Amino acid sequence: MTPISYTLRNKGLLNTPGITYASKKATEALLIKDAQDHHCFFRQSGFHNHLSHHILAAYDLGASPGLLHKIYMDEARTQRPRILERADKDLHVTRGNWSQYLGNQAQVFTTFSRGSCVDNHRNSAYSSFVSFFADEIHDLGASATLEKYVFDEDANKVGSHMLTRVMSGAVHPFIQIGYGTEFGDDVLIATENRTFLELLRQVYDSEVLKPPMPYDPNALINARLKSAVADGRKEEIEKISAQFNLRNDFTDDDVAQKAQEIIWTATLLTFATGKPGRKPRLDFFLMHLLTSSLFLRPFCAMLKNKGSKAALLRAYVPIMITIILSRGRPRINPELMMSYTDVPRPPLPKEKSPTPSGASIGSPLDDTDYNPWPALIEAVRYHPDSHVLKAMRTLIYGSQHFGTTPAAEVIGAYSSKDQYGAETHKGMSAVDGTIFVRAAGVLMDTLGWVNYGQAESEWDRSALGWEAAWETGSSEKN
Repeated sequence: MTPISYTLRNKGLLNTPGITYASKKATEALLIKDAQDHHCFFRQSGFHNHLSHHILAAYDLGASPGLLHKIYMDEARTQRPRILERADKDLHVTRGNWSQYLGNQAQVFTTFSRGSCVDNHRNSAYSSFVSFFADEIHDLGASATLEKYVFDEDANKVGSHMLTRVMSGAVHPFIQIGYGTEFGDDVLIATENRTFLELLRQVYDSEVLKPPMPYDPNALINARLKSAVADGRKEEIEKISAQFNLRNDFTDDDVAQKAQEIIWTATLLTFATGKPGRKPRLDFFLMHLLTSSLFLRPFCAMLKNKGSKAALLRAYVPIMITIILSRGRPRINPELMMSYTDVPRPPLPKEKSPTPSGASIGSPLDDTDYNPWPALIEAVRYHPDSHVLKAMRTLIYGSQHFGTTPAAEVIGAYSSKDQYGAETHKGMSAVDGTIFVRAAGVLMDTLGWVNYGQAESEWDRSALGWEAAWETGSSEKN
C-alpha cells in the first residue's frame, strides 16, 4: 500500500492571519493520525466523522497548534477504530472488485435516486478502500482518480452510482473531498439557463412540491428525504433542476458564477428562513448546503474534463432542492435577513470594553467605526461544534469575495424571463453583500459566543418549513 499523504500543498480559501509553520505541521500530523486510526463513521448508523473537517476549518481560521491538539482530543473521544472487526483486515479492494464492496443496494440512505450512501455491510471494507484509493491517487493523481471513480460512465452504472453517492448523506462525502481539493491534500446542454434563485422560486410555486401533510414532529431525516421525492416530486425536481445549466463554451468564470449563486442561496436558506419576531432558528441540514457550497469552485478546478465540471454542478442542484423539501420547503425572507445587524458584537458589556484614548482616531465603541469580523473570527475558533467553524468559513469567504455587492445586483435577484424584471423573492432587490456579516452575527448569537462565557446552543432539527414546527418552542427534532 502507498503511504497516505496529508501534506497541505495549497493554502485554504481564507488563509487567515495566524497560520504558521508549526500549525501547518500540527495539522498534517493530526490528519494522518485520524486517517490511520479512525473510521469514516463514528456510529454504526452512518454518522460521519467530522474530525478532519474541524481541524482544517480551525487551521484555516488561524488556530494555534495547542488549540488544534485540543480540538483533536475532543473529537477523537467519539470516534470508532478504522478496522472494526478482525475479518476486515482480510478484505482486499482492487480495480477489479471495488464496486462489489459499495454496499447493499436495498438500503438507501438518500432516496433522491437509486444510489445508496450509507450501508452497514460496506463499513467493513472501509480500511481497504482507504488503502486502495491511496494507491490509485499515487498512480493516477487526485484529478484522474476523481474522473475515473466518480464521473466516468462505468462508475455510474446500476449498482454503483458514484456521483450520487458523493452528493448523498447530507453532502458529507462531497464536503470531505472538498476539503482535499481546497488544501491540495492528495454532456453539456444548451437549453434554458435560470439562476438558482429563479429555480427556488419555482420550487416554492410548484403544487407538486407541497410538503406532505400532516407534519410529523418525530420523523427522522431518512423518512423526510424519502417523502421529499415521493408522489411525483422526483420528476418535478428533475424538471426544475434541468434549467440550471452551463453554456457549451463555458469558462472558469462561468463555473465561478454558478458557485457564487449557490453560496448566496445557501446563506439565505440557512439564515433567512426564520419568522419575524421569533428567535432565529438555524436548520442543521440547510447548514450543510452552506458549508458544502464553499467547495464547488475548488472541486471543479481540480477536474480537467469540462463534462465532469458540468456534471458536478448539475448533480448538486437536485440534492439541494431535495434537502430543502425535506425541511418542509422553508421560504427565504430577504427582508428578515436584512433586518439583522451588520455590526454584530460579542456579549461584552460596554463598561468592560477597551476605552480609546483621546489620541484615537475613531472608536470601536461606535458602530460606524467598528469592524465586527476580527471578534467573530476569534470567537468561532473556540466553538466546540465543527459545523459552526465550517459555516463561518463560508460566510467569511462570501464577505471577502462578494461583500462589496450593492443592492439590486445579487445574481438572480430579478427574474430573467419577466419583461418587467420582477423580484424573484420579495425583498431581494434590497439584499447586498452585508448579508454575510449579518449571518455571521446570527450564527454566533444563536450557537453561542462560548469564549465569552455563553453556553453552547443547538442547531434546529424541527424541519422549520412546516408551520406546525413553529407551534412549540422546541427545536430538538429531526
